[in-house]
Amino acid sequence: MGTQYAAELMRAADGPWERREALVHGGRRWTYGELARTVRGIEAVLRSAPGARDGVAVLADNRPEVIAVQLAAHLLGYQLALLAPSATDAEQAELLRHSRPGALVFAPGHAAPAKALAAAAGIGELLSLGPAPSCRDLVAEAAARPGEYGLPAAPADRVRTLLCTGGTTGLPKGVVHTHGLYDALAALVGDHGLAQPGERRLVATPLSHVSGHFALPTLLSGGTLVLHDGFAPGAVVAAIAAERINALVLTSPLMYQLLDHPALATTDHSTLRCLGYGATPTPLRRQRQALARLGPVLQHIYGLTEAGVVTLLQPGEHRADRPEVLAGAGRPVPGMRVEVRDDEGRRLPAGQVGEVWMRGPSVMAGYLGHPLATAAAIRDGWLRTGDIGTLDASGALVLRARKNEVIMHASGARIYPRVVEEALLSHPAVAAAAVLGVPDGGDGERVHATVVPRPGHLLDAAALRAHVLAELGRQIMVPESVDSVARLPVTRTGKVDRKALRDMLDPGGH
Repeated sequence: MGTQYAAELMRAADGPWERREALVHGGRRWTYGELARTVRGIEAVLRSAPGARDGVAVLADNRPEVIAVQLAAHLLGYQLALLAPSATDAEQAELLRHSRPGALVFAPGHAAPAKALAAAAGIGELLSLGPAPSCRDLVAEAAARPGEYGLPAAPADRVRTLLCTGGTTGLPKGVVHTHGLYDALAALVGDHGLAQPGERRLVATPLSHVSGHFALPTLLSGGTLVLHDGFAPGAVVAAIAAERINALVLTSPLMYQLLDHPALATTDHSTLRCLGYGATPTPLRRQRQALARLGPVLQHIYGLTEAGVVTLLQPGEHRADRPEVLAGAGRPVPGMRVEVRDDEGRRLPAGQVGEVWMRGPSVMAGYLGHPLATAAAIRDGWLRTGDIGTLDASGALVLRARKNEVIMHASGARIYPRVVEEALLSHPAVAAAAVLGVPDGGDGERVHATVVPRPGHLLDAAALRAHVLAELGRQIMVPESVDSVARLPVTRTGKVDRKALRDMLDPGGH
C-alpha cells in the first residue's frame, strides 16, 4: 500500500498550497498552511493523551476542526469513530460500545451528551473544540503546541475509520473502513470523478456521514470547502453566489427544497458546475425541473456507507429528452466492479433483474462487533448491497428497489415501488409519494401509497388509482389504499423512512 492520504495532504499544505484557501466556516477562513499547523498541534495533543491511542471518537457539527482531528488521528494511526450529532443517544452509545475509544472529542454545543456518553462508555479523555467546563480545550492546547514536523506518518494500513449506517430498523451498525476508502476517493478527481482540481465546494450535509467524506477529493486536489452547520435552502442559495460555489452534494429531498426556494430564481448560480444528488430515488419530474432551473449540472451519485462511491451519472449524461438515461445510476467509478446476481449468487446477464453486488478498494472491512452480519454482507470480497437492479450492455446500472422493499403480490408478481411512485408523481396534484407493500390478509401483500399533495391541490384517491392504471396498464400495480400526509418522514440521512410509514399504518406493530 502506498503513502497514506493524510501525509500526502500535509506535504502539499506545508508546501505549494500553503497560501491557498482550504476551509471556510462562518467568518473564519483557513489557508492550507493554517490547516496544517492546526493538524500538527492536534496531533501533538493527541499523542500526549494516553487514552487516544485506543481510538478517538468525534461528536461535532461541520467545522474545520473536525477535518483537522480526522487528519491528525490518521497521521498517528489512531482509530477514528465519527458520531452523527443527529443520531439518538442509543445509536451513539452503540458505536462507542463496540469501538471502545479512549478519547472523545466534541463541540462545545454537545458538551452535555458528550459527558454522558463518556461516563457510560468509560472514556477517560474528554477534549472540547473550544472552551467547555471541566474539559481540556483541544483547540487552545493545539494552538499552544507547535507540533513536531517531519515525524513519519503511520503506515496506510493503520488508517481505520468507523461510520454509522443510517438504518431504519434496529440500531445502526458501525462500518469499518480502511485506507482503501481514501485511495478510492483520491482517485475521483477529474472529468469522470467527483471533483475538479481547485474547485470550491459547499458542504451542507454532515461530515460524520459517508456523504461528508465525498468532499475529500476537493481538499485532496487543492480546492476549498465551504462548511455550513446544517442544510438551510436559503443559506445554500446565498452561499452559491457569495462564495462562487462550483459543487455540492445533497440528498434528493434536500435538492427539492433547494429547487423550490423562491430566491433561486433571482440569485446568481452561474459558477455552479456540479450538483450531486442521490440517497433515494429521484422522480423524473424533479430531474427535469433541476435541469431547467440550474442547467446541465446534475450528477447522480450511487453510494453506500459500506462502499463509498459506487457509480456516477455525470452532468453531460443528464438530458431531459432521455428519460431512460435519467432513470439510471450511471457507470461504476474506476476500481469498482458491479454485478447483478440471482438469489444463489450467480451472475446474471445484462437486462436481467437481481441483487447488486460490488467489489473494490472502498468496500468496508465489515460491521464492527457484528460478525454474522459481516459474513452475510461480504462473500469472497463481494459486498451484497440489498439493492435490486439491472445492468445494461454498456455496464450502466439501473436501480429498482431495496430487496426488502419489493412488494410480493398475492398473484406471485413482484412489484417495484419506484415504478408505482413514478406513476403517482406524474399526476399534477402529487408533490411526493412513497409506496410499500402491506399484508392483504392472505399469503401476499397489497400496494399502499402515501402521498403529499402539491400546495392548493386536494387528492382524490379514486382519481389517483385511475391515473396509475392508465400509466402502467396493470391492475395489480394500482394502490389499493391511498393516504395523504403533509410530508413524508425521512431518516437522519435524508431517505424516506419506510419503517415510520409502516408504523403510521399500524401503530401497534400488528
